[in-house]
Amino acid sequence: MEVEMSAPTVKDIFSVLLQIIEELFEDWEYSGKITQETTLLSDLGFQSIDAVALGSAVEDHYDQKIPFAQYLSDLEEKGISDIKLGDFARFIQKNLNRQGDKNK
Repeated sequence: MEVEMSAPTVKDIFSVLLQIIEELFEDWEYSGKITQETTLLSDLGFQSIDAVALGSAVEDHYDQKIPFAQYLSDLEEKGISDIKLGDFARFIQKNLNRQGDKNK
């Protein structure tokens, strides 16, 4: 009997992102409240290498490849220079759902 797991919600993914950020960047000095409107670069002070580390940790957590490079490229083409955590969580959810569709 195959058990079908429901896809994580944006809220679930956002919680995972917060957990990963706290684990990866224990010594970082952001003291504000982190919300879905918080940005990686401006608010959290991430460098591009930090975003890569976060992307890798998300892939490890969900045990799936997620096209982060394409996402960043698309943002750059649209003139978007920073990433809101809520938007990032929605992108991850959309791609996890695509992966789930491929497995059916």
